[in-house]
Amino acid sequence: MKSNISGREKKWNVRNFPFDDGTLTPIVQEKAVEIANRLYEEGMSEGKALYERAVKEAKEWFLEMEG
Repeated sequence: MKSNISGREKKWNVRNFPFDDGTLTPIVQEKAVEIANRLYEEGMSEGKALYERAVKEAKEWFLEMEG
């Protein structure tokens, strides 16, 4: 696992991330995991706020990508 300057390692993948929304496409799930790991590595505490923010940002990213 990759670690960064904070010493925190990547924690999630698409199999172990606690998705509440079962309707997310695989690409949005992957982006949410990427965002969650970044937020966690930057020092955000694990929990509902982190999960919700990661999913929200992934959905926004997807909508922007779609144009």
